[in-house]
Amino acid sequence: MTPVVRRLRSDEASQFRRSVMIPFLDPFVGDPEQVADFEKWSAKSELDRAWIVDDAGHFAGNSAIYSLDVTLPGASGMPCPTLAMAGVTAVGVHPTHRRQGLLRQLMRAMHDDARTKGEAVAGLEASESIIYGRFGYGLAATLAEYSIDSRASAFAVEAPRVDLQLVDKDEALGILPPLFERQRRTRAGEVNRSPAYWTELLADRPNHREGLSGRFHAVCDGGYVLYRAEREANAFRGDRVTIVVEEVRGESADVEAALWRFVLDLDLVGQVTFRRCPVDEPIRWRLADPRQLRVSGIEDRLYIRILDTAAAFEARGYQADGRLVFEVLPPAVPEGDEDMAPGCWVLEAGADGASCRRARSGEPPDIRLDLPALGSLYMGGFPASLLAAGGRVEELRREGLSAADRLLTTRPSPRSGTGF
Repeated sequence: MTPVVRRLRSDEASQFRRSVMIPFLDPFVGDPEQVADFEKWSAKSELDRAWIVDDAGHFAGNSAIYSLDVTLPGASGMPCPTLAMAGVTAVGVHPTHRRQGLLRQLMRAMHDDARTKGEAVAGLEASESIIYGRFGYGLAATLAEYSIDSRASAFAVEAPRVDLQLVDKDEALGILPPLFERQRRTRAGEVNRSPAYWTELLADRPNHREGLSGRFHAVCDGGYVLYRAEREANAFRGDRVTIVVEEVRGESADVEAALWRFVLDLDLVGQVTFRRCPVDEPIRWRLADPRQLRVSGIEDRLYIRILDTAAAFEARGYQADGRLVFEVLPPAVPEGDEDMAPGCWVLEAGADGASCRRARSGEPPDIRLDLPALGSLYMGGFPASLLAAGGRVEELRREGLSAADRLLTTRPSPRSGTGF
């Protein structure tokens, strides 16, 4: 019997979850932690947006979508708009069924489903990034990790004072979600968080702590910071404790600076690591000695696949006026006439909005690019001229790259700090 890709049935949730674990080399063995993870996963999953590879009744592959919305670049001085996004997740084919075209079928099923629901973009976080370019996905947002010794973290530009309060995880569940929702509208690339996501995050189960302490939650009117301490250090012996900051969220740069200062001023602390930060983190410019802030890692995070070019580019904001004609090549794995991303497009945009339509005869393109490059340009973090230097964008008319840079690049840089 030939394996077939089909939608998951409602009574197959447990079997699906076990199937997902196999390609990621983590088989289900019935540990209590795995059982608890199953329950949390079930609470936030959308089983009607899941697919499996059925080989004579045995699962041999899987994929799923979360119905998300993603923050887009905004016009100058305006909150960032949001757009419905198909959050592609749990994609994998079992090692016994590789190289049979099954991944292609799973991706096509998800993209068709997203088009049916009117989602103009799909997004994913790639465990193996090389796989998804052929399906049209391009890197659109990255994260940085920073570290600094708190004893060398003096500010040259002082942060404002904010009233902070430490709350337990039950209190945090009522306080953090609205703060996050307001903060994510300040920067492109962020996706929304469901109530089930927050419940799972704040459960703070021991097997998710990476050997660190339980989580601290410090909140103020305009933001919050989540952090942990290393367990091995003994403060009573005079050991300097390492702090891992999981998240800093502030509605303004001043609030975020105050949250950084709070953590850096904790007693008994030496090294502090800040995770999931933007690559253009402004705190460096507050430091008396900017050299002390070290970049300990850059992580590729959000990959975007444009499904409907006109709808996607009309939804985002622009920080400059301009007109750009761009030709988009089809992906390496084409999806036929249903794919509304390839073609030649005319984008006319400004602070008041944008229109995007197919080019007519006599409207030659300024630039040509492949579909992954279009996804990389979409969130505004990577200039077209940078992608051109890497061979991913071709300038066809003089000043075409300059026009694309002016129109599509945005600040602050996108960030995607919510896993899915």
